[in-house]
Amino acid sequence: MVEQMKGYLNKVVVLDTSTKWVYIGTLKEENNTFFVLEDADALDISDTALSKHEYVIMVKKDGIAPNRKKVLVLKAIVTGITLLDDILTK
Repeated sequence: MVEQMKGYLNKVVVLDTSTKWVYIGTLKEENNTFFVLEDADALDISDTALSKHEYVIMVKKDGIAPNRKKVLVLKAIVTGITLLDDILTK
């Protein structure tokens, strides 16, 4: 694991992607190809009227409703990774 990523391990993160999907869950590991999240909420934002940011703020306020026990997210589509605690709500 890259040194910068150690502060994210075993913490709840938001993975922004270049697709319509956003992933929120506990980062358990990462390798050259995937980020591995557990107890994750994987959402196709086209299924809701909310923007990705509005959805993430809602999750920060109300808590995660996991719909995946474990998910591997292809690193090639990830545009950003943020600790859920670092999401600004104002």
